[in-house]
Amino acid sequence: MTAPSVAVVLVTFHGTKYLDALWASLQAQRYPRERWQLIVVDNSPDGSAARWFDERTTGIRVIVPGQNLGYAGGNALAMDAALARGADYVVVVTQDTSLEPDFLGALVDVAEAHPEAGAVQPKLLRREASGRTVLHSRGNELHYLGVGFVGGDGEPDRPLDVAPIAYASGAGALYRASALRQVGTFDAAMFMYHEDSDLGWRLRLAGWDALLAPAAVLHHDYDFARPSWKRKFYYVERNRLVNVLTHYHLATLLVLAPALVLFEPIGLLYAARSGWLAERLAVYGFFARPASWRYLAAKRRAVQALRRRRDRDLVPFLSAHFRFGPVATPAVRVVLDPLFSAYFRVVKRLIVW
Repeated sequence: MTAPSVAVVLVTFHGTKYLDALWASLQAQRYPRERWQLIVVDNSPDGSAARWFDERTTGIRVIVPGQNLGYAGGNALAMDAALARGADYVVVVTQDTSLEPDFLGALVDVAEAHPEAGAVQPKLLRREASGRTVLHSRGNELHYLGVGFVGGDGEPDRPLDVAPIAYASGAGALYRASALRQVGTFDAAMFMYHEDSDLGWRLRLAGWDALLAPAAVLHHDYDFARPSWKRKFYYVERNRLVNVLTHYHLATLLVLAPALVLFEPIGLLYAARSGWLAERLAVYGFFARPASWRYLAAKRRAVQALRRRRDRDLVPFLSAHFRFGPVATPAVRVVLDPLFSAYFRVVKRLIVW
């Protein structure tokens, strides 16, 4: 039996220092070499990744858009190219990762065994400063206020089972091509951050599931403080609100409105204390522009047209706790989590639509 065809898509941005490890791990894949291809989008203005591949190998398609399209835009371009080539599955990996040899095979095995799965995530591992390898994500989590984060970060590595997850991490995920053709790929307008929760949310609303494939292992050279570019916090908060405003049923938005409103001054205070208040205030500038209103209205119409599931079907996959280490400060754990989780315990019973 012929193995399904897989397109691995990779977006690079001044990332040639990572490519030796990633390319070596791709070459070591046990998945039939003739059944997978690599599509690269080089977001670097200098085309450095394109030169890197030209000097080392042939047959790799490298797209050089000539500008930085962001992680979302670059991946959308590569994913569209993969779909045009007729791939059965599209696998997204980031430049600062390396893959165990059974990575592709294990992802495909779970997807083939579960045709209802539109997305399958590997087990993500990272190395701590001490040198200890720990879990980075055993399936991403989605807070009901729209914050997406890696689930289980910092926990000891251990055997896990195939299991449902809220959504697949954009650091590494397999997407079923037929699901992407139905709901679309990453939203290029998001540029970076929460593009994976957006796609995962769309998939679930359209009737697809997301699963963890723990036998597929990805190592992520991850540091929350990198890049030091504060602008990333602008996209984190802007895109969180974009998802909330375009994905929830209007009745759900009304039910969650008190928590969403209360969360704003808390977020502003956190931004001020963390040194990125200007970026947080710029989010309001985005939502004040008529062009943004048109974008939100069009996106909301498109997302809601996909709906095959009710919001009550989403509730079991929503988190009421901020468990991600850099965010879960003592103040969050002691004050905010109990407050917001208590609110959600009450109002989630009202979400019957």
